[in-house]
Amino acid sequence: MESEARTLRAAAVQMESKNGQIEPNLDHALRFVDDAAQKGAQVILLPEFLATGYIFSRAIWDAGEPEDGPTVKWLRENSKRLCVWLGASFLEADGEDFYNTFVLANPDGKEDGRVRKQTPAFAEAYFTKGNPGPHVIKTELGKVGVGICYENQLAYTPQLMYAQSVDMMLMPHSAPSPMPGPLFPQKAVDMYNEGLKGLAGYYARLLGIPVIMANKCGRWQSPVPFLPFVAQDSSFPGLSTIVDSDGTLKSQLGDEEGVIVGEVTLDPARKTNARPVCYGRWSMKEPMAINLFRLVEATGSAWYRFSGERKRRAREISCGR
Repeated sequence: MESEARTLRAAAVQMESKNGQIEPNLDHALRFVDDAAQKGAQVILLPEFLATGYIFSRAIWDAGEPEDGPTVKWLRENSKRLCVWLGASFLEADGEDFYNTFVLANPDGKEDGRVRKQTPAFAEAYFTKGNPGPHVIKTELGKVGVGICYENQLAYTPQLMYAQSVDMMLMPHSAPSPMPGPLFPQKAVDMYNEGLKGLAGYYARLLGIPVIMANKCGRWQSPVPFLPFVAQDSSFPGLSTIVDSDGTLKSQLGDEEGVIVGEVTLDPARKTNARPVCYGRWSMKEPMAINLFRLVEATGSAWYRFSGERKRRAREISCGR
């Protein structure tokens, strides 16, 4: 990364995706990606689990892909075709495990790098394995930090971004609104959604770098592991956002499908170079009810660890059977 400031046009794609329908989801994303490129975007961010869908059941493994599966090939093919940086995450089967893996493809149609989600959120822990890492991809644009959805709410993410002095940050999300209930009241749901709405701006001001956040939209329905009579029936609130390095909101969507494009500045002089202040486990103030996630995550991790079906399914996919 050169020491002088430079500008680029970044885009966030917000769309619905159907559970397990890899090819239709990729086809659906294509028109948004083409639209972003036509508007001059050089970096295009797509949501977390773009082609996978999002469901808390073993059915999510049906959408597992090997390391060079349909989503990765699609990213490389279209980044080269459009001469852009193109990034999204997919459900990767590697050996006996499933990972939430983000891939950033460059204008040459090659990978600049990968980041695996370190902390599966809530019931994701039943079906995917976390994988610690630097969460930074080195590109011709500079150091690109990647925080995958829930990770951005955890204290280690801003600390990693600060320690490695990233030049820009990408936040792929598949974040539905929690359902209100006795343990997660409506006030907590509202606070969660407001936090999501302001997340990119919070990081931009905290670090002095541009931040692009892309979330899904549309209805979200999912069972809850081992509770067959309990189901989640909510929606993805969208709120995809582009914020510049000086904290200026460039563009933000509501809950509809669409593309936003904004010009941002990568300027070392704007970096705050101040160690982020965090709140215990969290990167920002969160509703107390979110601490319930920790119990589900711990239970899910234990179940995942001993799941023979998980090992078998992952081996079959990663070996191409």
